Amino acid sequence: MKHPLRWSAVGVGVVVVLFLSVLSTQVGSEPTYSGGPIVDRNAPAFDLPVLDGNGVHVALRSLAGKSVIVNFWNSWCIPCQEETPALKEFWNRHAKDPDFALVGIVRDDTTSEVRAYVKKHDVGYTVALDPKGEAALAYATTGQPETYAISPAGVVTGKQLSRVSVDNLEALLGSARAG
Repeated sequence: MKHPLRWSAVGVGVVVVLFLSVLSTQVGSEPTYSGGPIVDRNAPAFDLPVLDGNGVHVALRSLAGKSVIVNFWNSWCIPCQEETPALKEFWNRHAKDPDFALVGIVRDDTTSEVRAYVKKHDVGYTVALDPKGEAALAYATTGQPETYAISPAGVVTGKQLSRVSVDNLEALLGSARAG
């Protein structure tokens, strides 16, 4: 073999081309987000089935006039698990506020796992399922957990792209109420 380095480079090139060919066949298999920044814009609409709701849905339009906190999470996500106590405490503080709603939206999880998690942790706020990821994409989520504040006028006033604390949630609610 006269030029082993050249043959190595050709081999690597072939592997890269094959990898890119396989990767290109996967593009477009899931919906994609095409919007820009979401804060200070109208909140994307959602209409999702509620966990164990027997056909009941939660829709953003049904929450019009309320300050809404939307939390995207999964039962298997460690930071999501770590923020559950804060979400529960926050919910307990505001559950009776007539102008407030907290909605947990679950993507990339099984209904049975979500149901077990909600039961085990006594989650009292609304949990909705996003099986096609349409709401998650509309909100331009990049992972879980992510939390958004929506004003009574339907404008996204804030977001938290990681685990929330009660203080974070109170600040988000304040931004929604001021927005």
